[in-house]
Amino acid sequence: MTFQQAINQNPSLRTLYSQMEIQTPMARNLLLHTPFSQSQQWIEQQWQQITECQTYLTTLNPQTTQRFFMHLSTIHDISGSIKALQQNQILDDISLFEIKAFCLNTKKLKKDFTSPLFPLPDLQEIIDILDPEKMQAMQFYIYSAYSEELSQARKQWQKAKEEENELKAHSLYIKTLEIENQIRQTLSQKLYPYIPALSKSLSIIAQIDLTFAKAKLSTQHNLNKVQITDKKQIHYKKIFHPIVKQLLEEKNQPYQSIDIEIGEENYLITGANMAGKTLILKTLALNQQLLQYGFFVACQDGEVCLVEKVLTSIGDGQNENEGLSSFAYEVKNLHNIIQEIKTNATHLVLVDELARTTNPIEGKKLVEGFLKVCNKRGSLVIVTTHYSNIEAPAKRMRVKGFNHKDLQPPIKIEEISQHIDYSLVEDQSNQAPTEAINLCRLLGIDQEWIGES
Repeated sequence: MTFQQAINQNPSLRTLYSQMEIQTPMARNLLLHTPFSQSQQWIEQQWQQITECQTYLTTLNPQTTQRFFMHLSTIHDISGSIKALQQNQILDDISLFEIKAFCLNTKKLKKDFTSPLFPLPDLQEIIDILDPEKMQAMQFYIYSAYSEELSQARKQWQKAKEEENELKAHSLYIKTLEIENQIRQTLSQKLYPYIPALSKSLSIIAQIDLTFAKAKLSTQHNLNKVQITDKKQIHYKKIFHPIVKQLLEEKNQPYQSIDIEIGEENYLITGANMAGKTLILKTLALNQQLLQYGFFVACQDGEVCLVEKVLTSIGDGQNENEGLSSFAYEVKNLHNIIQEIKTNATHLVLVDELARTTNPIEGKKLVEGFLKVCNKRGSLVIVTTHYSNIEAPAKRMRVKGFNHKDLQPPIKIEEISQHIDYSLVEDQSNQAPTEAINLCRLLGIDQEWIGES
């Protein structure tokens, strides 16, 4: 799955993407076509580059930082001109200008930022070809300095115009056009050997731009590296959801990061309504995607394995366009997940409130059946549920939940999170928490209704 496909499916990842300060179309294209990587070497290379860019940014003052990124934004995509060169086309003045401006801007960038992790080629020879007058100006035309013949023809043409000799002036004009076209052909031939250097520069600039955007995003959200392990496990210390944390902090509300340890056995998580079970799954999905698309991760520290895919069933999947109910869409999605699991590749499987839209008796059986199918298939499986007495192989965890001992109703719904402990604890009781009526009481819901429940 490419990053483009991932942001189409994961709103949280799409929001983070929208916050990235990408300056060039090359970098945006590079990111959108980045595959979900299972290469530890590639991921650690991305991290090394992010660290390099973060370190560089700490050396700049705000004005210099702004100037650096404005300069980066002036570097345009010249892939079309490079393709024309590859096809042995004669470049027009616009393409020749694009290449000259690209090389001059790349030279400036290389002067500002030099790193062995981003080995930009030296493009001075191309600049010399396209700038025979050595003016270093951001413009291009067929200079008289390219050819003595052109220089003389232009002088004669100008003289003929001044003498109002229209016939001679027209003849000399045609001659100058022919010489200019010959020069364009010569320039295109001279530039042809530099196609690899231009292509490499374009690729590296895209990587530089993208990495600086990742570095700034990491600093903004306090993202960090984790240790990649070959063991089938996911251990996070103080994992958090960066978007939710940001939203709460903007409202001056606290956010609780939590520790999570997941091994090869199935995990069954219970917890009261509004206790954050769904958010835990969304946080795990988002962080696994950040990791395997080459970003830092939203946690303090961690030890995480790489997976082939992140498979999720989270939220109401009702699809009116296909005429499917919530339940039909859910079981269809779960069927597809099971087919993936049966390949015995390592996946991260996150299922929220499995079979919640059907009756409790059948729903409980569907949860049990799903966990039994997943057992020892090689994937990391986390399922949340409200059902009690689930008879299936799974390690049972519970969100600690409400600390309502001293609370008096009514409390505001936006203040609920301040009274919940989102920590995960092991719970072998096999009983789902029964907090719904108590939550209604705290929210000041109609007492006659609550009393009759």
